[in-house]
Amino acid sequence: MDIEKKVAQLIDTLSIEEKVGQLFVLAFAGEDRDYAKTLVKERHIGGFYITDDNAANPASAAQLARELQHEAALRACDAPLLLAVDQEGSWGILTQYTDLGPGNLGLGKADNTALTADMYQVFAEQMQEVGYNTLLSPCADVNANPDNPIIGLRAFGEQTHHVARHVAAAVRGVQRSGSLSCAKHFPGHGDTHNDSHQTLPVVDKSLQQLMREDLLPFKAAIESGVPLIMTSHISYPQIDADYPATLSSTILQGVLRQQLGFNGIIITDSMNMWSMRKNYAPEEAAILALQAGANLVMLSEEHYENSTTPYKAIQAQTIDGVIAAVKQGSLSESVIDARLQQVLAFKYQHFATSSQTTASVLESANELAREAASSAIRVLRNDDQQWPLEGRAFTLAFAADPKGYDNIVNSRGIGPNDPNSARDVILETLAERGREYRLWQHEQFMAALQAPTEPLAEPLVLITEDYPLPGESFDVADQQQRVQQALQKWPGRVIVIAMRSDYELSQYADLSTYVCAYSSRAVSARVIAEQL
Repeated sequence: MDIEKKVAQLIDTLSIEEKVGQLFVLAFAGEDRDYAKTLVKERHIGGFYITDDNAANPASAAQLARELQHEAALRACDAPLLLAVDQEGSWGILTQYTDLGPGNLGLGKADNTALTADMYQVFAEQMQEVGYNTLLSPCADVNANPDNPIIGLRAFGEQTHHVARHVAAAVRGVQRSGSLSCAKHFPGHGDTHNDSHQTLPVVDKSLQQLMREDLLPFKAAIESGVPLIMTSHISYPQIDADYPATLSSTILQGVLRQQLGFNGIIITDSMNMWSMRKNYAPEEAAILALQAGANLVMLSEEHYENSTTPYKAIQAQTIDGVIAAVKQGSLSESVIDARLQQVLAFKYQHFATSSQTTASVLESANELAREAASSAIRVLRNDDQQWPLEGRAFTLAFAADPKGYDNIVNSRGIGPNDPNSARDVILETLAERGREYRLWQHEQFMAALQAPTEPLAEPLVLITEDYPLPGESFDVADQQQRVQQALQKWPGRVIVIAMRSDYELSQYADLSTYVCAYSSRAVSARVIAEQL
């Protein structure tokens, strides 16, 4: 019996509660594994969104994955769970135990698609080692808007065809490991001014514009065999005046399925993000998403919300609302069956046949990460030939206010999850190497900016940083103002090193030396420190 028939017969035996549950990917707070198992046994869910909050080290992660999959195997519908993680380079989990390289923007600047594929194979293999089978990556967004608050370092770049090549390479790399990849955020989050974790962005583009500017990376992912695509909570009024992409049949069925030919699994971005919560009741949003064409509804961050309603109650309200809609006939059971048929057929097919298709790259993971970080670095200005320093004395300062670092280790579990900032890693590496220099603490740097101008005896190396924090921000604008002050005060003596993108470069009229790492990740900070 083929898988399609087997799944159809299985679906006929399932209750509405079991069918609906399989279409949800949920989160749970901390290490509350009993509750997670209850979601599997009693709510019949199809997968979990997992963060460091749930398992802080590889041993704990592996135990968690085993326990959850064991519970799933005992169900009448014994399809494995999707254990999904934001392992995408600039965002990641288990960052102290894995090799994330410089992140997507750095990989894009290195512009070696073989290296991109290898790095994504590393991501997937390291997650496989602990039992996490689904990477919610790569980010297929074209970062056309330099002021985009949430994509930035997470995108491979701002040129459509360039991004498409690297997205395709990332998908191939994950495939080689036997894991699942997921291109996001369809139909594109790169040309927005807002973070959809906080509000509903609007992109006023025609379908023709999207086809030219945003959809080619998704098309490349589809042609490379990407199994999942994640929707975005963004309004495209020229395409659908009524609903954001996640809830739009025009976008999901018309554009993604029919025009781009995607036959895989459509998963929503977290339905608990403010862009959804402000505009729809939880169950309403889930029902609309399923009707529009989504196969899986994800609620990934309930336990970190600002709502007075407990996240468990929101999960129950959402699932129960969908069940009630099916029983009352406002949501057709045939729609649920169709979405579930795709999900289960895919799971049984993939997890029965998936395997590593090329040699493991784990032994060379650290070298690959360093190669990517080194290849990404660009010297964009060197008018006075101050770079490289080649052992010369220098003063070091960081443009960011130290208070800004408090948000880097994001308590919500999603985001960069770096235990140390680029600043920490640079200082640590310089100490390890015995490099002599003068350090201006932030208070000293700020005082020097305000003091009467005195010539600098040696160059001032001034570091700028940025971190793609969901729902929060790093003090980018304040850093730029401090850099401008320094450039005016000490013309020709300031070397700016950006642990971020180069979008700030246009802000600096008097800049003579500018080095960009296109990354705030630890490996990039280490490589930069070694070059000092």
